[in-house]
Order: sequence, then C-alpha cells, then structure tokens
Amino acid sequence: MAETERHRLALVSNRGPIAYERVDGERVTRRGGGGLVTALRGLIGSHDVLWVANAITDEDRQVAREQQGRAHAEEDALGNPFELALALPDANDYERAYSEIANPLLWFVQHGLHDGGLSPIIDRATREGWAAYRRSNAAIAATASAAAADRDALMIHDYQLYLVPSLLRESGVQAKILHFTHIPWPGPHAWRVLPFDIRTELIHGLLGADIIGFHTPGDVLNFLRTCEAMLAQDRIEIDYARGSVCFTRDRITREVVVRSYPISIDPAELRQHLDAPEVQAASAALTRTRPERLVLRVERTDPSKNTVRGLRAFGRLLERRPDLHGRVGMLTLLDPSRQSIPEYQDYLEALLQTAEEVNSTHGDDGWLPIDVRIGDNFHTAIAAYRQYDVLYVNAVADGMNLVAKEGPILNERDGVLVISESTGAYDELREHALAVDPFDIEQQAAFLEQALDLPAADRARMAAGLRATVEERHVGRWIDAQIADLDALAPA
Repeated sequence: MAETERHRLALVSNRGPIAYERVDGERVTRRGGGGLVTALRGLIGSHDVLWVANAITDEDRQVAREQQGRAHAEEDALGNPFELALALPDANDYERAYSEIANPLLWFVQHGLHDGGLSPIIDRATREGWAAYRRSNAAIAATASAAAADRDALMIHDYQLYLVPSLLRESGVQAKILHFTHIPWPGPHAWRVLPFDIRTELIHGLLGADIIGFHTPGDVLNFLRTCEAMLAQDRIEIDYARGSVCFTRDRITREVVVRSYPISIDPAELRQHLDAPEVQAASAALTRTRPERLVLRVERTDPSKNTVRGLRAFGRLLERRPDLHGRVGMLTLLDPSRQSIPEYQDYLEALLQTAEEVNSTHGDDGWLPIDVRIGDNFHTAIAAYRQYDVLYVNAVADGMNLVAKEGPILNERDGVLVISESTGAYDELREHALAVDPFDIEQQAAFLEQALDLPAADRARMAAGLRATVEERHVGRWIDAQIADLDALAPA
C-alpha cells in the first residue's frame, strides 16, 4: 500500500477478521474466512482501524455479551493492533437474514440465477425474512454507531448490510460513509422481482452513504439506472457523467457519489504461501499424479460459479479431441458453500453427478478426466496455481473473481486464462485471456481446445500480460483509491 496519512477508520462487515472458538476449555482465535478479510488486511497495518462485525460463532456471541458492544483490543496474524466490536443480533433474525434474504434471494437476484417461472416466490415468509434482515442490520448499525463515534470514516461492506448506511444516518452519525458491494449490481429489470417496498428500502439504505462503491463501471451504470427507474417517488437527479445521485427525501437533499474500484490481490502476500510445508507437499503430490496437460478450476460450490456447464464443456472437449484422452485432466477444487441452503445442496449434487457422467463416459482404469475435490483445498490450490496449463473461470456472474488474478501470479507454465465475459475481472484481463460466453458450452469447449493448442510464444505473451496487469493493479491501489475519494469529500 502507498504511504498515506493515517486515518481513524471503522470497517463494518458481516464477518470479522478473527473468530473466537473454544479449544480444550480455552478461548482461542482463528483468522476469519473469506477474501474480504484478506483484501482489507492492509488497512490494519496502515491505519488505526476499528472493525465492527457480527458475532457468528457461539464463542463470538459470548465475547459480544461480555463486551456489550464495546470495542476491545486485538491483533492480526502479523501482530498489527486493531480494535474489534462485535454486534449481537438475535440469533433467529441473523439466520433468517443470512439464509433467506442475503442468500439466496439477494444473491440470486444479483447474479441472475432466478428462473422467473418458478423462482423467486415472494410470500409472507419473504416479508418476515426481510423484517429479520432489517433488524439484523439495525443491530450491527447500533454497534457501529456507538463504537465508531470518533472515526474519520466508516467503510461498510457487502450485500448483507445494505440498510446500514441509512440506519447510521438516522442514528446521528456525521462521519463520512462508504458502502462497497462486492457482487454484481444488475440493471433495473432484475430488481423488479422484489416488491416495491423492499427494493426501494434497499436502495434508500445504500443512499445513506456518501460514496457507493462497486467493482466495475458496468455496476456503477446499472446502479444509477436502477435509482432512476425505482425512485420515481423521490425528487431525484442522476448525473451519469459525474457518477452521482442527488435526491430529496423527507425534506433533506443529499448527493451520493457512485464509483468503481476493482478489487485485487496482494501478490507478495500470495507468494509467501509457496514456502509453506503444506504447499510443498501438495506440489510434490500433484507433480507425481498430474496429467500431461492440466486444466484447473478453483471455486465455491455456488450456482453462480457455473461449475456444471464447465464440466459439461470439458466433456465436450474430450468428444471433439479423442487424441487428448489420457493426456489432459481437469482438477476441480471446490470449497463447500452455504450447504444449509437447499439451492446450494441441489447444485452440489448436480455438479457431482455431471462429473461422474463425464468420467464414466470418457475415463478408463488408468485415467480420470475430472478430479473433483471438495473441502479446504487452500494448499492444494496454491500448488495447482503453479502447475496449470489452463485456468478455467466461466462464472455466470461474478463481482470480480480473484482466482483469475491469483493463478497468473503463481503460475510457472505460461498457463492460459479462459474467463467468462460476465466476471468483473474480465474488464481488466480480457486483453491477455480467452473470453467465453458462460452459457455456451460448445464455445467453451472450443476455447479450452484453443488454449491447450496455443503456440508457446502466444502463451508466454499472454501470461506475461496477466502478471503485469495484476502486479500493477494490486489491492493497495483498491484501498488507496477509496480513501482518497473519502478525503476529497466536503466536510460533513
């Protein structure tokens, strides 16, 4: 991260940078999961940070009860100090907010996963879930309002907390507020599946911020268009050139700036994992067992990742190219995601069935075309990044997709990136990758074939371009751009 003036910042997110557990009767901490924690870790080392998060684990909730919403001192994995305040929403409210509204309802709306004919169904349970979402947002907003009273700015993250900016304003918070959405923002038509009152409350919630951030210019444009289409009851002006929403509601006029900040990775931090004994062991094992040509997928078991179509496209590749039988394999490393939600359970079952069909059709006793591994595959993923010949990312929709940036930084074989044009990363990486339509299986098979057949000089040129792009647009730039825009705002 660039050298900047230190700020007193409050980060507000669903999950925190650490989680508490009990081991042999003793309270211990472990690093919080998710890419957001990794992306924001640089802030802890460079600024005075208060992190406000929901209490998730049983031990988190015990800490929250002991602290009663007050901030307490903690350290990150590198020994950098920060303060942590845990909100304690009602357990049932939190579960319904997370498992019925945030996932799958909002996630499916924003990734285009509803089929329209059968889903979504908006009924009394949906409205009860929305009320729980509202109360859960209110709980973390109250904790943030009390704990962050002396902060220069609050940076709120993601779709679980859409109502928090306006709730903070209603509680009297005067500090600058930025809300960042890490998943795609679709156009107005997608939002019409939600009732008028729910979708307008959601948008008004976000408009409590001073800055609303997304990954891509397309998301910014879609948000501005959504405001224009959905807020006819408000006096509203959209400045598309400036990227702003000016509106009057309850006799208060506000201007909200809407910006794109493409998130990235920390290449140096990622490379440090290469020396871990677990990664070394995984690398050796993969070297012993890998096929001549390796196609790699690294993703969650989430319908938006489009794994089923990816597996089918690989099967179609094997139909097109019998000469590749026994020579090429696809390693699919899956992190089980949201398995308490029926839609995610069904999707996992479908992808496993598809992998079995491809393997039974094309495999033989000495060759398994698709190797699916489900679980904590972090060290294997780092090892596989080094060895892939093709990195295959075909998501139906993705806010960014950091796998597409992580792989090229570690790869040692001039691997080719095959990437969906519906990912945020496509905007930055398209010049150095093969872009595919996520719904077109035949095209994806053809581009996998092209990737495997590319001349060495083309592979080297594309791989170098990917590395240079990711190195230049590192996560520090993502953070610094947001802070610079907060600083540029007029004083509250």
